[in-house]
Amino acid sequence: MKKNKILFVIILSLSLLTSCSDRKTENNKTSQQETPKALQDEKLEIKSYSRSSSGDLLEELYQELVDKTPELKKLEEDIDAFSLKPNTLKNKFLQYDSKSNSFYSSANNKASAITDSLLKMKINTFITTSSKQYTAKTAELNSFLNQISNNVTTLNDKHNVLKIVLTLPLIEKYQSDNKPDKKEFLNLIKEQEYLVKNSENLTPKY
Repeated sequence: MKKNKILFVIILSLSLLTSCSDRKTENNKTSQQETPKALQDEKLEIKSYSRSSSGDLLEELYQELVDKTPELKKLEEDIDAFSLKPNTLKNKFLQYDSKSNSFYSSANNKASAITDSLLKMKINTFITTSSKQYTAKTAELNSFLNQISNNVTTLNDKHNVLKIVLTLPLIEKYQSDNKPDKKEFLNLIKEQEYLVKNSENLTPKY
């Protein structure tokens, strides 16, 4: 009878241990699945070996969000498609503008070589009038270019703010969920203190 009771207790204990172990394993799997890949220890070890020193953890976290969020993915696609347009339009204007600037530069050089002072003054006025008219013609376009440049800066600012605001909660959750147990530190300190004390006790008087 006693043997049966002991056997029952052993079986019950083993069953409880197995159940606890399974739960712990499931919890670990769930926690690992919730943790972004960029923050998983194994992932970081691999990346620290393979990625360049320019690796950006915030960008990696944001990219994971982009992969999971259709709205963010669409935004990134739109920004990528748009990114070259400002410079393309600016270069188109500069190419157009350079023709007139080159012409007026050449005209002024030739005018400076005129020896007749009255004729030189007249032709300089003629060139200056045309140059001012051209400046007036392109004033609005130059204003548009300045506005486009300012908007590029604003878009970059807002884009960076978006990335920071979306990824901060991820790193904060990681900080809370993965903070090392202080007991490990305290236990290590105790071990150190024991070894120091033991070393002192075993040291002969000197």
